[in-house]
Amino acid sequence: MTNVVLSEQKGSIRILTLNRPGSLNAINAELITALRLALTEANADDKTRVIILHGAGRAFCTGNDMKESESRLETGYSDEEARADARELQEVTRQIVLNEKIVIAAINGWAVGAGFEWAINCDFTVWADDAQAFFPELSWGLFATGGVMSLLSRTVGITRAREMLLLGEKYDAQALQELGLAWRVVPEPMMMQTALQAAEQIAVLPNTAVRRFKKTFNEAIYMDFEQTLAAEVEALVAGITSTETEDLVKEFGKKAT
Repeated sequence: MTNVVLSEQKGSIRILTLNRPGSLNAINAELITALRLALTEANADDKTRVIILHGAGRAFCTGNDMKESESRLETGYSDEEARADARELQEVTRQIVLNEKIVIAAINGWAVGAGFEWAINCDFTVWADDAQAFFPELSWGLFATGGVMSLLSRTVGITRAREMLLLGEKYDAQALQELGLAWRVVPEPMMMQTALQAAEQIAVLPNTAVRRFKKTFNEAIYMDFEQTLAAEVEALVAGITSTETEDLVKEFGKKAT
């Protein structure tokens, strides 16, 4: 495992930390693979009963690393390469949603794009009271992932989900709690403590019962989840490889320099 995702074991709790603080934990191919591997390892570890996911530094995760995307587009990015990357991204969601261990997100700063989607994937979320989140994908000609086409509308309703994904408006932690997307909202210094307390409470429950509960609960709600993940991959690939998206990414690069 590379150091872009850190793994720490505290008794029966595995803490996974997105560790690109200089980029506000923006997502690149290395981070996606590292997180997928870290989650796979934690899910396979009999000692681990609960997983906590959070971000180092000033943000949880600010979504796609646009500078790296611009670089990849300049060097050529085929449909098959885009599809492989999109599938790897969806595998992170599978490790969070479709496995049997409870995952708690501790979210500070920004949760953007796929970072917001990973938060929604988790069983419980603890948000710092100054945290914010939004979906910028469609403004870049891209597409949301993480199964949110299925998950979001089930939580906030069809109309609000459409609004959040299409218009890309920003939501603070209090608004997210009102929408049912934030489990707890606490002052930032209490964020990890609150997440750890919840993890410890879950960790002492009968392990087999908890694992069966998560599997049965999620299967009952998300029967069509695999189809959603597959459809999102195709939509994302179509966006990534379009000339319109390439122009938008290049324009972003000019503004950032």
